[in-house]
Amino acid sequence: MKVKLNPNNTKDKSKEFLLEFFRDNKISDEKGVLIISDVHPDFEKFVGKKAPYKFVFDINLHNKIKDSELIMQGSYFLLAIRDYLANKGQTCIQKINIKQDLRELAKNKSLTKYKILWVKENGFDFLSEFSFLSVYQYLNEKKQSSTRFLVKNKEILNLQLDKFKIHSGNKEEISEINLETDYQTAENHLKNKVNQEIKPIKALLQIKLEKELHRVKDHYHKQIKEKDEEVERCEERIKLLQSKLKHTFYDRDISILKRMIRESTERLEKLKQKSYRERLRTEETFHINDEVEKHVLSIKNTLINITLYYYPLFSLEVLSKGKKSVLKYDPVLDKIV
Repeated sequence: MKVKLNPNNTKDKSKEFLLEFFRDNKISDEKGVLIISDVHPDFEKFVGKKAPYKFVFDINLHNKIKDSELIMQGSYFLLAIRDYLANKGQTCIQKINIKQDLRELAKNKSLTKYKILWVKENGFDFLSEFSFLSVYQYLNEKKQSSTRFLVKNKEILNLQLDKFKIHSGNKEEISEINLETDYQTAENHLKNKVNQEIKPIKALLQIKLEKELHRVKDHYHKQIKEKDEEVERCEERIKLLQSKLKHTFYDRDISILKRMIRESTERLEKLKQKSYRERLRTEETFHINDEVEKHVLSIKNTLINITLYYYPLFSLEVLSKGKKSVLKYDPVLDKIV
C-alpha cells in the first residue's frame, strides 16, 4: 500500500497558516492571489518589507504577478512569520464591551419566557485564548501551523468574538486570574490536533524508513555472504592444492604448490583474524541507527500568545408565572448562569 502526502494539502495548510496569522488585517483572496494589507508596522519592520503582500502558491502565477511572494515549504515569509511569532510571546488583556438594555434582552430567545423588569451589571467573567506555533521537522522538510484555542471552565469554545466590540483592557478592573487549568485544557487539545496532523507524515516516514532499512540490511547481507564465500573458496583451494601436492614428484612443481598453499593459508588467516562478520555487523548496526535517526519526526510546540478576555455579567430581575426572581445572565455565552 502506498502512502503519500497530497501536495495540494501542503498548499492548503500554508494558506490556512497565513490566513490565521493575518486574520486581523485586510485580506483579499482572488484568482489564486492572497493580498494582505494594513499590516502592523512592527511586522513590516521585522520582515523588512512593507505591505501589501501578494502571496501566490503556484510557480507559474508567481512569474506572472509582479512583486508576488511564492509560498511553499521553507519559503522566506513562512520562516519569517515563525521567527516573528517565536519572539512575540506575550499575555494581553482585552475587554469585550457589552451594553444591555431591556429592549435588547427582550429579543433574546433564551429569555422570551420571562418578563424582564430591570437589568444591571454584576461583576465580570473571563475567557482565555491560547495561541500555539507547531513546527514539524523530518528528513529535509519543515512544516509549521498555528492554532488558537478559546477556553472557559475546561472546555474549548467555538465562539466568534468578532461580533462583539473589543478593546484593550485595564488590569485594574479585574483581580488576578489563574490560567493554569485553562492552559492545560488548551495544551491537551493541541496534542490531539497535532497527533491527527502527523498521522500521514508518520505513515510516510515509516514507509521510507522500511525501504532504507531493507537497503542497508540487503547490502550487508550480500557483503557477509561474499566474505563467507571467499572463505569457502580459500579453504577449498587449500584442500585442492594439498591433494595435488601429495601426487607431485617434481621439485619445481612441489615448490610452486607449497608457495600457493602458503599464500592461500595466509589469506584465510587474515580473513578470520579481521573478524569480517563482526566488523560488518557493527557497520550495519551503525547505518541502521543512522537511518532511524534521520527518519525521526521532531515536533516543537511553542506557546506564542495568551489573551485574557473579560466582560460584564448581568443581573436580571424577571417575572415568570407571577413570581419575581433574580437571574445572572452571561451575554457572551448567551445563557443563564
